[in-house]
Amino acid sequence: MRMILTASLLMVLVLLVAGCTGTGQSTGGNQEGRAVATMADAAADMGAVSSVKVTVDSVRVHSATEGWVTISSAPHTYDLLQLKAEGKQALLADTKLDAGTYDQLRLDISSVVVTDAQGSHQAKLPSGELKIVGDLVVKANSTAAAVFDFKADESLHVTGEGQYIMAPVVQLETRQNADVTVRSSADVAVSGGSVVTNVKVGMDAQGRVGVGLGIPANANLSIGSGSTIIVGSGIGTAGSAGGSASGSAGIGGSAGITG
Repeated sequence: MRMILTASLLMVLVLLVAGCTGTGQSTGGNQEGRAVATMADAAADMGAVSSVKVTVDSVRVHSATEGWVTISSAPHTYDLLQLKAEGKQALLADTKLDAGTYDQLRLDISSVVVTDAQGSHQAKLPSGELKIVGDLVVKANSTAAAVFDFKADESLHVTGEGQYIMAPVVQLETRQNADVTVRSSADVAVSGGSVVTNVKVGMDAQGRVGVGLGIPANANLSIGSGSTIIVGSGIGTAGSAGGSASGSAGIGGSAGITG
């Protein structure tokens, strides 16, 4: 009797183990690859602006089959001008993804703080969603990489009242079968593989993102009721913050900016 019970228990255990293994295989039908996203900055001289700190709350990618997939949900702040000065890329995300083609990439930006000779100022974003159409091709057991190369000098603008507006201009490059070395969260090297997407996009005053969009460098800008960005006709004292600055370029002050 004892032997029969022992044999029965062993059979139950075997069936349980087999069942668990089968379930794992069925839910993990798609093979996985590694996906890495980084941030860099290739700004020209920013004049009186010494720091542009961008806080990214999350990083997402989109596919036709899965919709939006979050690959990083840990908020982190990046100083674009520090990245430029050091010539480095900072880590946005490093995770496993199901193999396949992801057709959009998205950064959720919650804050931009600009520091100039007058102090630190919160910049106005047309939209906190930076969604870029481009392919990230993830292959099984290989690495796909996406580099968001910001152009801070083209992205940052100043209104006639001295308020900063950050309308991101970004060069997105994605690679498949890439070689990625993460030395630290502030020092990532991406090389090798083959380029899949290489596109420059901008954000306009309404928050739309695409090729050829953006805010003109010498546009006459103001911020209206409801925090809407108004692009006036003609050229005013407002413009790109990438030139030289004099007087008070802080929020609520006056600005003397030359593009």
